[in-house]
Amino acid sequence: MIYKLSKSLFVFFFLFLLSNYSYSETKIDKAVDKTTDFLKSVSKRGLNKNQTAEFLNNYAITLKDERTDGEVTYIFDSESYKRYKDGKVISEDGWRFSKLGALRLFNGDIKLTWKIKIGKENQIVIKTKFQPIGKEYPFSYRLKKLFFEEIQ
Repeated sequence: MIYKLSKSLFVFFFLFLLSNYSYSETKIDKAVDKTTDFLKSVSKRGLNKNQTAEFLNNYAITLKDERTDGEVTYIFDSESYKRYKDGKVISEDGWRFSKLGALRLFNGDIKLTWKIKIGKENQIVIKTKFQPIGKEYPFSYRLKKLFFEEIQ
């Protein structure tokens, strides 16, 4: 009789532990899912390599960067980009994608990394090699065809 009672208590105790474990497991799963969803949303804010390449082929980007020229428009070709101010080319240099898919622009000896974010507020995060965190610049864009029609 004591044996049956201790066996039933053991089974009851084991089932109790198992039910608490599964309950806590579902809470942990929900927390992990929320974290994963957040990380996915953060990583999707910027354009990936293919989206960036398509965007650069179709649009002219206008922003006020920290060069002394004020608001300028960037036009990207297959291997170079040109900066326009008041319809005139003020500079030209090269660009490429890094091995990891980051957009790299060259300004003489300086390499700039751009991350384009399109949404409610269009922003480009520009960072140099020695900056751990880039600076955000608001920008506007329009079709290249429209830009060239305006300057002619």
